[in-house]
Amino acid sequence: MSETASHVGTAQSLTVRIGRVWFQLRSFSPLPLLLLMIFLPSEFQWQSSLAKLAVILGIVLGEALRIWAVGYAGSATRTRGDEVPELVHGGPFRYVRNPLYIANIAMYTLAGFLFGFVSLSFIMLAYSCVQYTFIVAYEESLLKKTFGSAYGEYQKRVPRWWFRLTPGCPPSSHEFSFSRALRSERSTLILITLVSVIALLKN
Repeated sequence: MSETASHVGTAQSLTVRIGRVWFQLRSFSPLPLLLLMIFLPSEFQWQSSLAKLAVILGIVLGEALRIWAVGYAGSATRTRGDEVPELVHGGPFRYVRNPLYIANIAMYTLAGFLFGFVSLSFIMLAYSCVQYTFIVAYEESLLKKTFGSAYGEYQKRVPRWWFRLTPGCPPSSHEFSFSRALRSERSTLILITLVSVIALLKN
């Protein structure tokens, strides 16, 4: 192995290790910035109820995307372990590989605007993009080891971050379950409701 290839392999290994740690802490990592949004004085006050409603609608659509994805993937999306029981490519996973993380990035960023921040919103956006870049590197490494060429083919057909206009692969055998999605998303829905109420009271 050449020295350059060795350095690349070491860098990739470090990225995966960092991603694994961040993956295990992903549910808690945005909390410090959310707390800053709650307790710091807002940078601006909303003058347009319509604009504020548009931001709230964006958060709702982000959560709808999460529910669509979780309705197929189930509780596996909540795991913090290194085991992946099956490869899910139904529902939104036929259009983009990481719909849950895209929804999270959008929701975190929009939450900043809802609380009346511009700077913290862009910090949250940058932070989330870096965080999920590492997490996805870890997840893809794990999925390649677990599913081999099947996941490689899925990677070729479905983009990592950008939605296709048409499905990139045939659906897997998984069926959408709204009740399963709601069970899995219960804590997220409670948090969204709580944060929205605080934001509305603050502004």
